[in-house]
Amino acid sequence: MTIRESVKDKIDALPEEALYAVRDFILFQKYRDVLEIDDSTYLNAIPGMMRSIKEGIDTPVSECVPLSEVWPDI
Repeated sequence: MTIRESVKDKIDALPEEALYAVRDFILFQKYRDVLEIDDSTYLNAIPGMMRSIKEGIDTPVSECVPLSEVWPDI
């Protein structure tokens, strides 16, 4: 029996509620390369994000909304 067959057999024997954790782990394994990319690569992959960051950098602080207005509890 291969490891794949063995794992499938074990999954079939699990209770339904345990399958959510198995699914989450499988998704983590499938997309872990995405999670390991550096911040610049990740931000560049989001359409419009770099433009938005550059606009924020170019905006004078005097034109910015005070943090206390955005998050009054901080």
